[in-house]
Amino acid sequence: MVLALPHLDGEAAPTLQPSQDNELQNQYLELLQMKIELEESSKKKDELLRDMQRALAEEQAKRETAEREKQLLEERCKEMQQKIKLLEIMFNKSIIQLKAEMMTETENLLRKRDEKIQRLEAQIEVLTEKKQNNYCTSEITANDKEENRSEHSWWSKICDLIQELTLLLAKFFSSG
Repeated sequence: MVLALPHLDGEAAPTLQPSQDNELQNQYLELLQMKIELEESSKKKDELLRDMQRALAEEQAKRETAEREKQLLEERCKEMQQKIKLLEIMFNKSIIQLKAEMMTETENLLRKRDEKIQRLEAQIEVLTEKKQNNYCTSEITANDKEENRSEHSWWSKICDLIQELTLLLAKFFSSG
């Protein structure tokens, strides 16, 4: 008891009555119990704190991993966007080139068609002039039919040629 109550000197200790002694012992035991409970509580709090710190560290590691993954995805996304832009540029250049080739081909076809039309028109003109010349000569020689039978045969040949040319022109223009 003397050890438990250091504020009491040794001579005063025997003068304590047993009820006071029991009361002091009870208070001492209560204090010890409270100290043990506070220590256990402190240990539990320390344990909880360590658990929380561990959980926070794990969460931080997860965040850092997620951030690295996010950066990698962003870099991949940028690379894909650059590839898409490059493909768009190449596509647009190809379209322009194809349009230019088509224009050139169309111009060539139109030029060839126009040349063919001009040749045909020239042939028609020549045949028309020949027809008119032969018509005139046939009128002049109509009076002398019996004498110039050979000229009449030429006239029928020319008429046949004009008919063939008319058929060819009709076929050409109807085929496009």
